[in-house]
Amino acid sequence: MRMVFASNNAHKLDEVRKILAPRTVLSLQEVGFESDIEENGDTLEENSRIKACAVAKWLEEHGQIADTFVFADDTGLEIEALHGQPGVHTARWAGEPACDAANRQKALAELQGQANRSARFRTVITLIHDGKIEQVCGEVKGRIGTEEFGNGGFGYDPLFIPEGYDKTFAQLPAEIKNSISHRARALENLVKIL
Repeated sequence: MRMVFASNNAHKLDEVRKILAPRTVLSLQEVGFESDIEENGDTLEENSRIKACAVAKWLEEHGQIADTFVFADDTGLEIEALHGQPGVHTARWAGEPACDAANRQKALAELQGQANRSARFRTVITLIHDGKIEQVCGEVKGRIGTEEFGNGGFGYDPLFIPEGYDKTFAQLPAEIKNSISHRARALENLVKIL
């Protein structure tokens, strides 16, 4: 059995590989998938499914689907005071080209003067194996800080402070973040299926 993760994002791949070790997780590049996948769903669930189905179809067309688990994730930051924004638009909230720093600055600007800084990260993973499609999710609640702290992680990590901690994801050691993150929780649910 092999696992193909529908991503070439180095940060995500590193995180997923650490959590799923000792299983071998291949990236899209490693299996030769080079197409762009249009994530045009209105929800995290839809986008995750779109990605997984596109990769599974490609692998089948190229005779690579046997004994393969294909999985894709979509993650969103949902800020309570902003009615769940940026949600499905998390990666490109500040516009194109996608830029983590610009997204963080937009979050800080949108929350300026807001007392309620509650937020949650949610990850939805779609798994395809033997023609079956299953979805799992994971979430972590926390709050958005008033300024950036830390050099670790990626995306909104320098702003997001998980419940029960006084440091951002970017300040926490990778092993702690990987044990409590939304992606870790979704992957734990994925492992139960595997």
